[in-house]
Amino acid sequence: MAASGQPLDIIYGVAEPNPAAPSVKLAPGSPLRLWNGPYPFAEAPDLIRVITVADRLDLLRDHLQSLCGLWAGSPRIFLAAYFRWIASALAANRAAVEHLAAAGLFHAADWSFAAFRPLPAAHLPGGDGTIRADIAFWTGERLVAIELIGGGTLRAKRQAELAALRAAGVALCEIPVAGLHGGDFGRHLPPEFARFWQGIELPRSPFGGAVPATILPPA
Repeated sequence: MAASGQPLDIIYGVAEPNPAAPSVKLAPGSPLRLWNGPYPFAEAPDLIRVITVADRLDLLRDHLQSLCGLWAGSPRIFLAAYFRWIASALAANRAAVEHLAAAGLFHAADWSFAAFRPLPAAHLPGGDGTIRADIAFWTGERLVAIELIGGGTLRAKRQAELAALRAAGVALCEIPVAGLHGGDFGRHLPPEFARFWQGIELPRSPFGGAVPATILPPA
């Protein structure tokens, strides 16, 4: 996998891998953040009307939720909670975040796009092929798979799939769906998520200025 020094292509946003599915290329040492595009929008967003950071985060959240699948309610709830957490984490650490940029050129919210980018319905390497995760992240060092747990017991097949992900070196976070509604969402995430803005002096955005109606990767 990418952590071993080789780039890794991850298909996501579909129930089963297929050539037309969205994909991202993960590189060792390069975290996948919200500012890393492109995003597979069905239609180019109207960025003239979606101006503020909050509005653009909502746009990304809604887009990612649309890739979860029609009946995948829990991943959509996770994404809503994750984007709320991004805003609350920055607000709680506003002074420290804004200290990163001199002369008050930026506000804490501008670092929102430094948060790790979630990949819904991601197909990760495991076993003899790939295994679908509810949500996946790439921290630059490791893949993190989010497994959303309901009230029942996992089926034996799913338990075997999760064991195969662990054996492949994927960090697995099992999160109760009921815990997504609480105010301490961050405690469910790995430690490196806590201060995602650290070490980033200048914030970026996934919204490129050259083609204003398209999300582009940063230069």
